[in-house]
Amino acid sequence: MLGRGSSLARHAGDARRHPLTFDDTGDPAGFPVLYCHGGGDSRLSRHPDDSIAASLGVRLVAVERSGPPVEGRTLVTFARDVEALADGLGLDRFATLGWSAGGPHALAVAGVLGDRVTRVALVGSMPPPDLLSLLARDVRLSVRLASLAPRLLTGRLEAWGRRPTPPTGRSDTDDAYGRGRQESFRAGGAWLARELAVLGRPWGFELAEVGAPVTLWWGASDPVCPPAIGRAYAARLPQAKFRVVPGNHQLLFAAWREILADLRA
Repeated sequence: MLGRGSSLARHAGDARRHPLTFDDTGDPAGFPVLYCHGGGDSRLSRHPDDSIAASLGVRLVAVERSGPPVEGRTLVTFARDVEALADGLGLDRFATLGWSAGGPHALAVAGVLGDRVTRVALVGSMPPPDLLSLLARDVRLSVRLASLAPRLLTGRLEAWGRRPTPPTGRSDTDDAYGRGRQESFRAGGAWLARELAVLGRPWGFELAEVGAPVTLWWGASDPVCPPAIGRAYAARLPQAKFRVVPGNHQLLFAAWREILADLRA
């Protein structure tokens, strides 16, 4: 269960010198799936029962982006850090999963690393910069403010991070979501302000460069990243399957097993 906290996390300063903090769980001999959490979330913001991944033959590598801001981080440099992480773990090929603000990161890994990425799952993903108008108004305004003055946004994000997380439909996933949010802001909100600024500017790669099949998972009643974003992705990605299912922006938790199974296929 996710209650183990961060006991499986490793850092860049340890003896193995991985460039990212991450959890390595599920089936150690299973097919690797690299998970990119949402904005205002952390690697702990996932389904709390890691035995689901194990039962599907999935080795889940949940990568952390929150914490002290990484100077000069872009989507492309994140992808290169993931490349180094995969090399260090001996992962030749793997799938990527991105939720919300993690969606562009999962796409970046696929676009930059090419055929090392077998499949991609986007769950209620943030859109490309030219489609910011499709976002919920408060998120859209935050991205624009971050692009102009990230420091001005930091305090507002930290205040938002102290609010209760939205319900997921189950008490255990509610608890995991809350722990993930708390971990996300443990070092403040500057990292998220900078990330939103990055997401609001040109990404440094083209969607046409994502050659892997992409499944677009969208909650029909998602008010944060509405299904129109998923339809736009489906029109731009070379290989995309658009799935609208009952649910909202927290669809990740309810559909966790189905999403991992699709990536394993």
